[in-house]
Amino acid sequence: MNKRLYLYDTTLRDGAQSKGISYSLDDKLTLTQKLDDFGFDYIEGGWPGSNPKDEAYFQRVKRLKLKHTKLVAFGSTRKPYIAVEHDPQVKALLDADTPVIAIVCKFWSYHVEKVLRTELSENLEMIYDTIRFLKQHRREVILDAEHFFDGFKHNREYVEQCIQVALNAGVDNVTLCDTNGGSMPQEIAAAVTSIRQQFPQLSLGIHCHNDCDMAVANSLLAVSSGASLIQGTVNGYGERCGNANLLSVLANLQLKSPYNDEFKLTSTIDSGRLTQLAHDVADITNIPLNNSAAFVGHHAFNHKGGIHVAAISEASDTYEHIAPELVGNHRQISISELSGKANIKLQAKKLGLDVSRNFQQVLSNIKSLEQTGLTLENAPGSFEMLLRKQEPSYQASFNILNIQIHTSDVVLAADKQTHPCIATVKLEVGNTVSHVAAEAPGPVDALNRALKKSLIGFYPQLKAMKLTDYKVSIINPQKASAATTRVWIQSGFNGHHWATIGCSDNIIQASTQALVDSYELFLIKYRHHSNAVDVPTNTDDNEETLNG
Repeated sequence: MNKRLYLYDTTLRDGAQSKGISYSLDDKLTLTQKLDDFGFDYIEGGWPGSNPKDEAYFQRVKRLKLKHTKLVAFGSTRKPYIAVEHDPQVKALLDADTPVIAIVCKFWSYHVEKVLRTELSENLEMIYDTIRFLKQHRREVILDAEHFFDGFKHNREYVEQCIQVALNAGVDNVTLCDTNGGSMPQEIAAAVTSIRQQFPQLSLGIHCHNDCDMAVANSLLAVSSGASLIQGTVNGYGERCGNANLLSVLANLQLKSPYNDEFKLTSTIDSGRLTQLAHDVADITNIPLNNSAAFVGHHAFNHKGGIHVAAISEASDTYEHIAPELVGNHRQISISELSGKANIKLQAKKLGLDVSRNFQQVLSNIKSLEQTGLTLENAPGSFEMLLRKQEPSYQASFNILNIQIHTSDVVLAADKQTHPCIATVKLEVGNTVSHVAAEAPGPVDALNRALKKSLIGFYPQLKAMKLTDYKVSIINPQKASAATTRVWIQSGFNGHHWATIGCSDNIIQASTQALVDSYELFLIKYRHHSNAVDVPTNTDDNEETLNG
């Protein structure tokens, strides 16, 4: 029978120590619901008594109808030389009214004497008293053995004494913590194996930090060596370099041999939901998900080199260790100067286009554009327009005849008033010429408004299109004010999104390239998806703002 493993999520508590994360109370409650829906066995909600937000959390969380998880309140052993029943922090743990309590204690004798500043014997009594007291109040107790692996290396006898008194007090689980994140895999395996052999009746857990980029590997080795409870955070959030990423641990346990043969997780856990969970949690923390994150990142199954793409088009497992769908992700093919025939053909096929007749011309154009700095791998909209412009039947929806930008006297800017820029766009659609002006605080914004205002007269469906993002990067900053500018624009309508790009030593020209491709592509997509677009009847032409 496969050994049952338990996933213990501490995104709300340990993850909150990550620089840049500051959960609101509502954030914590929303995350709790999502983590429970996913199926984690334990969710560590916070440290009651340490701050008002966590106190309020443990009151509010009672209203949630949790289906799968046990909620955990986190705290520490009693303070030195204080009766456990008189310790306010221990009382706060009970008042949180959770079925499970995790208490942190010191297992490294050096830490006990130098930081806790108490006697080793007193620390043993603190462990015993706190566990015994909480067990008398019918709580499941998990003991976080802080600095366990440092203690194991420097004073193994004391570590074993700590475990023994915890067992004597009735502890339910002792989780071994690599608090400094400095242990190597072989050290983790040896220590866990040793404790497993000496205390076979003890339920062991593992809690790894990622300071040596080993947290996931160390967690998996701990499981192989006898640990059954794995602590970590979604997306690896945590202090310094973070904690073990539970999503990567989970994916390996469910999808990789020998783990998926030897161990089992709760049946509610579905690896196919990993990517969605990663993005949901990243949105709440307001920290963008690492594109290169294993399993769940945007680039996890992205292929750029032509040889690689040619191979996966025949056999995907040649360059993919699992099918991306198993973790809810999907394959992406990048287009760049490194592209081969397979890259372009696969992407063209997705768009319903055939490039077999003019492949060499398309490839030559891509390489020529990339040489000037116009990278296409992050601008699939511009790549699509490049392909469409090569089609014999292609006809531009409009042609730009002239653009003029007028800015106010910069000397007047000293009065801190807003002095608008005025953009004038002259374009033609068929045999009809339109000449329109618009103003905005910035030149690129004025250009966009004038362009859209003019085109809406011919194509009213453009009211449904939104420009959602605008980024500028400098390719060769050593040229200072003469540097080449790359402009990236994201646009969308009704759930569809695409990105276009422009590149020039003139930011207006670069922006014009990206804008023209974006509007052209919208008109193509509108024709292809006419039933999916609800065109507004009353739309403010100036509601979008480009910060340029």
